[in-house]
Amino acid sequence: MVGQFNLALIPKRALKYFEANRNVLVVEDDKIMGQMVTEILDDIGFEVTTAPNGMVALEKLKQETIDFIVLDILLPEMDGFEIYAKLQENPDTRDIPVMIITAWSDEKNVEKASQMGIKHFLPKPFTEDELVYTILTLLIDKSKSG
Repeated sequence: MVGQFNLALIPKRALKYFEANRNVLVVEDDKIMGQMVTEILDDIGFEVTTAPNGMVALEKLKQETIDFIVLDILLPEMDGFEIYAKLQENPDTRDIPVMIITAWSDEKNVEKASQMGIKHFLPKPFTEDELVYTILTLLIDKSKSG
């Protein structure tokens, strides 16, 4: 990750999407990656909740209101796809938008994500700008469907 994200790059008309979706859950088992994503999102003004695995993530979703999820694929106990499937089974979580961040961005995983209905997929490594752009796209799509 390079540099600090420049908030001035976010168009004023896009800020409403960030402001309306403050609460994010980051599910990432790599402490360094999780910390970097958390710091970027915190700098923008998101309220970040973290989980190192799917079981903790599912528990936190019962306790907190989450507007969107940043989800790694390769996780202990259950992978990101299994977590996403559990989210889809639950009426309380099925409408929470999810973006995948993963080093496993081969064609098979991208296709599997697409088939499951995951539209926002960011391969690692990524820049801060790419992360923020992908989140903005996710939130704009959420506003159109909701």
